[in-house]
Amino acid sequence: MKNECDIVRDLLFSYNDGVLSETSKTLVEEHLKTCKTCNNVLEEIKLENETKKPSKEIDIFKSIRKKITKRNIIILISLLFLLLVIIFNILVFRNYNEIASTMEIYLQDDITEEQIENIKNRIIEKSDKLELEYVSKEKALERMKNTFADNPDLLSGYNNENNPIPASVEIKTNTEIQKIVDSIQDMPGITKIETHINYNPYQLFFYKIFNE
Repeated sequence: MKNECDIVRDLLFSYNDGVLSETSKTLVEEHLKTCKTCNNVLEEIKLENETKKPSKEIDIFKSIRKKITKRNIIILISLLFLLLVIIFNILVFRNYNEIASTMEIYLQDDITEEQIENIKNRIIEKSDKLELEYVSKEKALERMKNTFADNPDLLSGYNNENNPIPASVEIKTNTEIQKIVDSIQDMPGITKIETHINYNPYQLFFYKIFNE
């Protein structure tokens, strides 16, 4: 059967941690008053705990710092990704707004000067701010040849006499394009009106990138 020292030593770890019941705590303290050996054992327990405590605190601190570092990295990557998405969308819609504010009005070959002027005047009436250019058949053909300069044989058989490219009126405006379309679409001398307002902004962006 265990003597009192053995019983007290079994309780010393719990006593040092302060988790004993009042009855057991009283028993230990009464025994320690007269037992030097158990007091020495208690001091060793206290010393061991004091040695382990800083190590535990350091490990906990390292763990917390590691978690904070990982969290900060994740937050930083997320913010960078969000920033890139925002910048990309700004570029996309800036490009879209620039292209969507333009339109081409293709004209019949037998259109008269008066009809051209009527179309121009109607566009001017509907626009607050406007850049307008009349592109003749000759100029349109010249542009097309410049576009395909790397493949000159493609349009080599065409000249001003057999020019298949129609004349056009090109405009750029801050007025809603559809309003202009609605106002001129039934005017004589127009064969086709081309706008970009229903195009996908992202398709326009990548089309511009890969065709520059």
